[in-house]
Amino acid sequence: MGPAGSQGGMATLINNMILNTPNGYSSKVISTHEDGSIIKKIFAWRKARKELKNKIKNKEVDIVHIHATHSFSWWRKMNLKKICINKSIPVIIHIHSGRFQKFCSTFFGITGYLVRKSLSANCTVVVLEDRWKKILYEWIPTNSVVISNFSKKIVSRNNILNNEINLLMLSRNSKGKGHNFAIKVLESLENKGFSAKLVMTGIVNSDLLQIKVNKIEARGWISENEKYDLISNSDFLIMPSDFEGSSMSVIESIVNGLPCIVSKPSSETIGIEELVIPLDKIEDWSQKIIDLSVPSEYERINELLKIQAKKYSIENNKLSISKLYDGIIMGLNNSD
Repeated sequence: MGPAGSQGGMATLINNMILNTPNGYSSKVISTHEDGSIIKKIFAWRKARKELKNKIKNKEVDIVHIHATHSFSWWRKMNLKKICINKSIPVIIHIHSGRFQKFCSTFFGITGYLVRKSLSANCTVVVLEDRWKKILYEWIPTNSVVISNFSKKIVSRNNILNNEINLLMLSRNSKGKGHNFAIKVLESLENKGFSAKLVMTGIVNSDLLQIKVNKIEARGWISENEKYDLISNSDFLIMPSDFEGSSMSVIESIVNGLPCIVSKPSSETIGIEELVIPLDKIEDWSQKIIDLSVPSEYERINELLKIQAKKYSIENNKLSISKLYDGIIMGLNNSD
């Protein structure tokens, strides 16, 4: 259960999980959210609750896997958890939010108290990276499970650099994602005498205060095919987010062989220290791109990415999810 029909990385992951359900299990998605008006959101939420109750009533459910973020979305997901627990259905709470720590600290810590109470029993908690298990230790159980996001290889890149450096930023339009920072990186490259172009998703030209039409493309929301076309034809992905949980954009780029320059929140995701640059050092971002644009360096980084890509394979994820589900089913059998 989660926003499977909406825009964003969580929807991509949910739908990929449905397509790659572990052997011995069958799965169906119930979408809890719809982009658009508040009326559409309410309708989607009510429909999801009704569908869940019907499936439980018809004995079609053994495990409910809930994908959650923060804010109001979190409390809606806790309502789903309550429905399941009242009918003795095991629940997995899969936390995706890169802002969950901040969320738990709101209202003088009362939110965190309620989160900790909600997660203390009758559910299994999944986080995306080891660092989140450490960061959220005050609010999540000590036996929380770490399962990485995953992706599949779609494109075959030739990794040949041309005279113009093509930068890509794949993101939705959200505060803290770093669209303006990406523009500054482009400007820094130009100031150093390098020809470059920047393509950004999630925003359109009218969202920008200043824009060089011939150097920046603000593409808004794009399709999956458009996304993979951009990954295929770009030279670097940049992810200057100040909170990212486990960026699907970074993971998709790694798996498909696109070098990434990232901020510290994506350091565990990228797994290559030299590709992590602080957000207060714009000149270092542009210089790293220049240094890696040397063909021999570009090829070296691509070889490192191939090693890291194994972590985000479909096979690894299926194995982790299968182990998670097996443990829950075994626990149910033992309790009988």
